[in-house]
Amino acid sequence: MKKTILVALGAAFFIIGVNETFHHGILASYWLFMLSGACFLGIQFSKKATDKSEETPSKSSTSKKSSNRKRKKK
Repeated sequence: MKKTILVALGAAFFIIGVNETFHHGILASYWLFMLSGACFLGIQFSKKATDKSEETPSKSSTSKKSSNRKRKKK
């Protein structure tokens, strides 16, 4: 739900920014493009946060195995 809202806001800010650029120039609509970019960055951060929370248990078990291997090599 959060990602859907961020995508909709990002697209809306971008479209409004393009429209404002045609009417008033890029300097007047720059803030709309920045809001659009912030929404799309928020999507990326939320994806990475969910990926990390899903992978955390599996990484801890593999890191123990790799640390045991390192100890054996020494």
